[in-house]
Amino acid sequence: MGAAAGGLSGLLGIGGGIVLVPFLYLLMANPQWSGVLVDPGQHATFAHATSLAVIAPTALSGLLAFRRHGLVDWNVVVPLGMAAAVAAAAGAQFAVHVPSDLLKVLFGALLLWVGGRMTTGTGRVRAGETEAGGERPPGSAALRPGAALLGGGVVGMLSALLGVGGGLVAVPILHRWARMDLHRITAASIGIVGFAAPAGVLSYAWAGQGVEGLPPGSMGFVSIPLALALIPGAVLLAPLGARLNRRLPVKTLRRLFGAFLLAMGLRLVWLYLPALAGG
Repeated sequence: MGAAAGGLSGLLGIGGGIVLVPFLYLLMANPQWSGVLVDPGQHATFAHATSLAVIAPTALSGLLAFRRHGLVDWNVVVPLGMAAAVAAAAGAQFAVHVPSDLLKVLFGALLLWVGGRMTTGTGRVRAGETEAGGERPPGSAALRPGAALLGGGVVGMLSALLGVGGGLVAVPILHRWARMDLHRITAASIGIVGFAAPAGVLSYAWAGQGVEGLPPGSMGFVSIPLALALIPGAVLLAPLGARLNRRLPVKTLRRLFGAFLLAMGLRLVWLYLPALAGG
């Protein structure tokens, strides 16, 4: 599943958390064959925290690769990333007090949104395209302090609450507010995630200290054994997915996977929204 998350991330341009979180839900819902036994009230928190633990090294690896090619606009990444890190740390502390069923419904809503965009083909930016119709010179992109604080805060909070990278929000912010071209948007988005994900992981680890009902080897709400099992495949397969992006019918694959996400999102909302309303 780590390989699937990394490969799909590179191939289709989606975050690995979109794949990892449902897989972790599945593991915890079936402890009889998975061996992952977690208190039901902690399912979502545990899944989202562990997903971030896989996303963090993957994002940092990607950031270093983009840095070697000189594609990282640090004057945008640093202020957005610092705001995202603070928001992710706060979001993790908040998430541990949110009912697990509500977090699953919110994640289902995220799947519905992402699946809808993938099946319709909306929300993508073409290479070199900017809001003003022209590409800014490398290193010239910038954000006002208020925009950086707001944008980074939204990315970090979404990342921590739902266990995803936050690139789904970072990309349109970078496109519309910083007017960056596609290649630099990708690098900047990964850079922001590289700030937010580790902060969220550390905050979840701290918040889960002393909590009962977590599997052996957990550091707070973060499962170290699961993360270590998932990270190698995610890190190794992401570059392969990016290479296959140029050879396979990505448009068709995006729509098929988008339909799959829609089905998963509907299932999560269908299962947990009535229970949440009844509670």
